[in-house]
Amino acid sequence: MDDSTIIEQCRALGDPVRWAIVRELQDGTRCACVLSQVTEVSSTLLSHHLKVLREAGLITGSRRGRWIDYTLVDGAFDNLQASLSTGALR
Repeated sequence: MDDSTIIEQCRALGDPVRWAIVRELQDGTRCACVLSQVTEVSSTLLSHHLKVLREAGLITGSRRGRWIDYTLVDGAFDNLQASLSTGALR
């Protein structure tokens, strides 16, 4: 994983709303309606936060009818942790 990816992912996780989304997704896939209740933000703002997390490669979304289900990307956090612990902060 290159430095720019690590920086992008850390920035994405640095926001309290996005951190809450990631914490909720640790328990499994959630639809946007559930994430909206957890974060207590408007649908427009939630959409922005979800986009930032998707672009950082931390979550993915899949359409189910008119709903979108979000889940953590397999291994994304393991890769981030490995990058940080292998001397990325030299």
